[in-house]
Amino acid sequence: MGDNRATGNIHRRQFVRLSGAVGATGLWGLAGGGAALADGGPAPGPPAPDPGGPGGSACPTPSQLCGYPSDTGGRYDLWDRVQVCEGTKPGPPFPQCLATTPTYVILNGGSGSNHDFLLVPSCRISGIECPFIATSSAPNYWLDAWNNAQPGQPGHVVYPHIGLGVNSADPTIRQQDQLHIHLAGIHSGIQTQLNNHDSAITNDPARWRTQIVPVWGLTSTGAPAPRSYRVLHVANLNTNLFTLLRDSVVRPTGASMAAQILAVTPRLVGNGGFYVLNSEPGLPVPPGQPGGTGTVDFLLAYA
Repeated sequence: MGDNRATGNIHRRQFVRLSGAVGATGLWGLAGGGAALADGGPAPGPPAPDPGGPGGSACPTPSQLCGYPSDTGGRYDLWDRVQVCEGTKPGPPFPQCLATTPTYVILNGGSGSNHDFLLVPSCRISGIECPFIATSSAPNYWLDAWNNAQPGQPGHVVYPHIGLGVNSADPTIRQQDQLHIHLAGIHSGIQTQLNNHDSAITNDPARWRTQIVPVWGLTSTGAPAPRSYRVLHVANLNTNLFTLLRDSVVRPTGASMAAQILAVTPRLVGNGGFYVLNSEPGLPVPPGQPGGTGTVDFLLAYA
């Protein structure tokens, strides 16, 4: 499963909505009504300008790990589209370009639904493996994604609850090597499970790596997909989640940043805020729990 839905001219696997699958399998009760939106706080200002960056903001030094601005075509189609949106690469206009800012563009995700959008950086950034995204020079792409998914915004996600997500660098999962955050729905039932686990979910980043809970998601065929996730709840998205992941999970465990996934969804109980879910294929899970995963596609509803 992967990101082949990322652009309009790349075929994508269609995901069925979990609400139908829940009715068929009886796995979960449905989550409650509308999301209680937490206050994400004001968006931070853009980083200091870098005349060499495509979006006029600080960008990583070109490298094999983060990518090169000259990359084009195939797995870099999203990067081509960003440059066309920004006018730095010739090309015909296309309807997927919904908004352009100095640090990112908002694109349609390619499914044709009203809950499938992408936030793609204006910098050449391969994906979660690029160290730049966890530095203080990087924009807070997660807060930008959340703000753009709200009503009246170009990536407004029309779904009972919002899910944001980034896949690992595994080439069998991620089929576009340009960082992109999915702005999508989160399958109904995921919220119910997180609510049920809430008392075991920490708000202490130092304990995040040990707070592992099973969550039943959904495959592209509609089959149940139980996987285990590290789950943290945060009050808002003012902190760069890539930095939080690097410092709280990746470095302490000696894991690879490239193997990680991140997903975000509102916390609907207690004092609100957000759940941040992280997993990886080699996740060390408690006895009897399902293994980890390198994809957010078991959590997010696109089509």
